[in-house]
Amino acid sequence: MNIEQYMYYLLYAFIYLVLATAMKYILNTRSSRHYHADDAIADGNLAIGLRRSGAQLGLAIAMLGVMSGASHPDILKDMVDTFTYGLVAIGFMVTSLFFTDKVLLPNVNNTEELKRGNVAIGVVEFGALVMTGILAYASIKGDEGGIVSSVIYFVAGQVTMVILVLFYEKVLARKLNPVARVLEGNLSAGVYLSGKIIAYGLILQSAIVGNNHELVISGAVIDYIVAAFTGMILLYLFEILIDVLIITSTKVSEIIVKDQLAAAIQLSITKIGMALLLGVAIL
Repeated sequence: MNIEQYMYYLLYAFIYLVLATAMKYILNTRSSRHYHADDAIADGNLAIGLRRSGAQLGLAIAMLGVMSGASHPDILKDMVDTFTYGLVAIGFMVTSLFFTDKVLLPNVNNTEELKRGNVAIGVVEFGALVMTGILAYASIKGDEGGIVSSVIYFVAGQVTMVILVLFYEKVLARKLNPVARVLEGNLSAGVYLSGKIIAYGLILQSAIVGNNHELVISGAVIDYIVAAFTGMILLYLFEILIDVLIITSTKVSEIIVKDQLAAAIQLSITKIGMALLLGVAIL
C-alpha cells in the first residue's frame, strides 16, 4: 500500500465526516421544537444519545455499501458518486425515524419520550436506525442498479420490516404487549425488541444483496420475497431453540415482564449472531 492509497482512504473518511456532520444538523433541526440535542446529551440524556448513536452508526454501515463496489478510474467522479450516495443514505436514515415514530411504535410520541429520558425508547430507536443502515448498505451495495434501484430495494426492505415487526407485536407477542412496556420504560422490552429488529434487518439485507439485480422486476420481486420468507422462517425456528437452550433459568415472558435486563441482552445478542449466520446461508 502506497501513500496515494492512504490519501484516498483519508479522503473517503473525510467524506463520511462531512455527511455525519450534515446529518447531525438535519436531526437537530428536526428535533429543535422539543429539545436541543447537544445540550441534552451533555446533561446525560442517554435516550437521546442512543438515537444519535444509532443514526451515526447506521450511516457508517450504509457507507460501507457505497464503498464496497468497484471504484471509478476517475477519482473525482468516484468521490462525487460516494458523496451522492451518502446523501441518499442520510435520506434513508431520516426516513427511518418516521417509520419508527408512526409504525414500529404506534401511538407513542418518540421525541417527547426521548426528551423525558425514556431509555427503552432510545434503545428501540438505536436498533431501528442500525437496521436502517443495514438495509441501506444492502440497497446501495456496489451501485449495481443506480439510485432508483437503491430506493426501491430500501422501501421494500422497510415495508417488509414493518410487516414483520407488527406481526410480532400484534400476534406473536400480543399478550406481552411489548410496545406498552417500552412506553413504561421497561428496558428489557426495549433491548429485546431492538435485537429482534436488527436480526430481521440482517436477514432482509441478505435477501436484497443475494438478489439478481439483472432480473426483470417481477423476477427480482419473487427472488426477494422467497429469500426473505425463507430467512424469517429459519430465524423464527432458531429463535425458539435459542429461547430454550441459551436462557435456561427463565423464559422470554418473564424476561420482559420482570425486566430482567441481563437475560434480555444475552438473548438479543445471540439472536443477532444467529441472524448473521443465517444471512450468509441465504447468500
